[in-house]
Amino acid sequence: MPYYKIAYNKQQEVYYPRAVVQGKPVETETIAKDLAKISTVSNSDVQAVLGDIAGVMHARMAMGKSVHIKGLGYFRYTLTAKGVKKLEDFDFEKQVQAVRVEFIPEREKITSGTYSRALVDSEQLEWIRITPEAEEVESEVTGVLDLKTQKMDGTLTRGQLTKFTGNGLLLVGSDGTSPGAIDFYQSDSPDTSVETVTIFGHNTDTEVVFVVPIDLTEGKYQVTLTTYYSGTETPLEEPRVIECPEVTLV
Repeated sequence: MPYYKIAYNKQQEVYYPRAVVQGKPVETETIAKDLAKISTVSNSDVQAVLGDIAGVMHARMAMGKSVHIKGLGYFRYTLTAKGVKKLEDFDFEKQVQAVRVEFIPEREKITSGTYSRALVDSEQLEWIRITPEAEEVESEVTGVLDLKTQKMDGTLTRGQLTKFTGNGLLLVGSDGTSPGAIDFYQSDSPDTSVETVTIFGHNTDTEVVFVVPIDLTEGKYQVTLTTYYSGTETPLEEPRVIECPEVTLV
């Protein structure tokens, strides 16, 4: 059962559900064990194949191909780039900001004439709202400072240090010691994270300092901070997601 939280978009003044990832990622070893249980292949063989799949996929996608994993979907390389107004100013190396991998779930036409998508529509998903415990402690971002320009108006420089100030900001994982996360969402599509930061230069209850990802494009972003910090030595059972004022990347 996947989880969601009720999020609020201050700019559009609307409430909407946002998916929340629980706990630590499921690692390759666990997936291999699950696959071994439903097949005749040994756990070690499954792990060996899964360990090699990234390199094999890269080799094929580097040839300009998309890779189709039957029953799962399609993978291909895409570019995040900035544009220029004049064709004579076009420069591939200077304009490309990041190479990303796009995943498109496999679709299958069903009797009603509509399509089902692998992973998403394979079975009915029962979405559960995260428990109120994760929202009890007062946590908020009260200030945003670009440490390069010293601006506090929400304008942040990509690739430079930024400081968030507030209350209950200590970003920790479910074990209470690993780092939490800062997610960037484009304001026009606030349900999809485009970049996650997990490395912090300073990380306390009242201040978090980090480098704004340089490969993000210029524009407006919503930012969330995810933490299991409870205010005590015992981490929360469910993550707390802290909304940050909208920022503009330059």
